[in-house]
Amino acid sequence: MDRGASDFQIEAAISKVFGSEAAWNVSDECIQTMGGMGFMKESGVEQVMRDLRIFRIFEGTNDILRLFIALYGFQNAGNQLRGLQQAIKNPFGNAGLLVSEAGKRVRRRAGLGTGITLKGVVHPNLESSSEQAVQAIDLFAGVIENQLLKHGKKVVEEQFMLKQIADSAIDIYAMVVVLSRASRALEQGQATAQHEKVLCETWCMEAYKRITQNLTSLPSSTTQQIFKNFRVISKAMVEKGGVVSPYTLGF
Repeated sequence: MDRGASDFQIEAAISKVFGSEAAWNVSDECIQTMGGMGFMKESGVEQVMRDLRIFRIFEGTNDILRLFIALYGFQNAGNQLRGLQQAIKNPFGNAGLLVSEAGKRVRRRAGLGTGITLKGVVHPNLESSSEQAVQAIDLFAGVIENQLLKHGKKVVEEQFMLKQIADSAIDIYAMVVVLSRASRALEQGQATAQHEKVLCETWCMEAYKRITQNLTSLPSSTTQQIFKNFRVISKAMVEKGGVVSPYTLGF
């Protein structure tokens, strides 16, 4: 926004989901740490937790925003694939584009990445974390393309898959944000720079682990079976209007 950007809807959606859920988790941890005192009105924490709960519903529920975040990525990938499809119709006139795209796919399949780099943008002391961010972006792009080719227009119906895509997109965005913040602190020599560096490295390591788990598990037969089971279970509960199995106590 400060640089005059007019399209920041995806950043806004990600920030709303991340911020509202982080605030809820922090307040929950606070009450857990305080024990019984956390519920006392005098502490003020119970009111904070109550008030924070609505933010995951206000301005678009986080569940719907996750679908928007994931499908936004698929929309961009679809536009790129359509452009590539048009280029294939005239291979001699678009040889450079086709060779470039072919190279990207070969490098991606070989685990070599697509050549994206954050060198010169991120502070040198954060090189390891920036490499994790780049690897996450490469992995994300490949999975998005594969899932789009697999499901086509029906990708909108794959909500369990879309949630994992959205969670990965949120983690990637947060990685880039903390890298930017920590880089600025290091470049300016701020008093908290080393502390922010540790925070950044920790977040990037944890986020990269989650991203890898979310994205690499999607094609597995186990994950696909889990998704199928989710559909069966949810359909049965909707038809029943509640829990399908009998209560343990028999009433």
